[in-house]
Amino acid sequence: MAEILLKRDSTLAATYVPNTFIDEYMTHADGEFVKIYLYLLRCMSHPDTVFSISDIADKFDHTEKDVTRALKYWEKMHLLRLEFNGQEELTGICLSDVASHGACDTPLETASAVQAADKKAASDRRPASQKRTLPERTQYSRNQLALLSESESVQEILFVTERYLGHTLNNTEIQMILYWLDKLKFSPNLVEYLIEQCVAKGHMSIRYMDKIALSWAESGIRTLTDAKQSLQNHGHAVYAVQKAFGISNRTLAKPELEFVQKWSKELDFSDEIIALACEKTILRIHQISFDYADSILQNWKQHNVRTVNDVKLLDAQYQEAKAKKVSANKAAIRTAKGTAAGGFANFSQRTYNYEELERELLSQVR
Repeated sequence: MAEILLKRDSTLAATYVPNTFIDEYMTHADGEFVKIYLYLLRCMSHPDTVFSISDIADKFDHTEKDVTRALKYWEKMHLLRLEFNGQEELTGICLSDVASHGACDTPLETASAVQAADKKAASDRRPASQKRTLPERTQYSRNQLALLSESESVQEILFVTERYLGHTLNNTEIQMILYWLDKLKFSPNLVEYLIEQCVAKGHMSIRYMDKIALSWAESGIRTLTDAKQSLQNHGHAVYAVQKAFGISNRTLAKPELEFVQKWSKELDFSDEIIALACEKTILRIHQISFDYADSILQNWKQHNVRTVNDVKLLDAQYQEAKAKKVSANKAAIRTAKGTAAGGFANFSQRTYNYEELERELLSQVR
């Protein structure tokens, strides 16, 4: 077999990738983690590049949690350092010298230990009642793929998926779909519903759909009825919150979903009222804050607010009380100024009966 010479016709702007990273780290890391690291190297060609976790998530059609997990993985591998402010917000990413770490550790052992620790930590964070062990992925052989694809329902799902995505599925994409059907035990209708929902929200990546599938499996969703029931329970409220806050490039994190469930179930507010609280949050503090929206809704609950008209009435009462308070403060200031200019502020002014004084003086003279 002839040797292949790799060359290029023109000089292009390039990103430097250390050989140590390719030889020692890349082969043992998750492919999505590698993408994130390479993107960071690419951004380094523009000094002082400023971006956010949501920007990276949008770039690769990931969730913010996926990006954070990748960054923490590379930090544990000592290839970068994450910097945080006093509020535990990520403010900087400092890339380390790969060459200085390449010979120190055995990357395969380190990577396996890191991944095992991450899985254990994620499992420990879930309540015991919600822990569900997901089946390991299987790399289906060509014969297994052919056998599974003989099913009419599988053929239909693959066909429908290609129609939705607008391209022929590659082997990786087919492997993921078969994992949903074969290992996660999703019904064909559920898989079609999953793809339909993701495409409707603008997410055309099978990898993104796979993350949603894993989330559903962990939540015990296995049928179309389960999924629709889950959507009915909190899906509309979630969509209302995302729309009001302008969140379009990611799904809500678990703490955020818990807020939405609290507003919808415990406080028993309608989607319209919840969305209104989110809109008021943006108008007042000019940023997304579930805590601030929660304080608004808690206040409305105390004042028995149920409709938009109730909110308008409460706002009018607040503005009226505020105006009266301002007016009273101004009047007090004017009074204080007038008193200070007309006499001693700390003493009451005396009044005299001049006729009585004159009589007293005359009596003394006599």
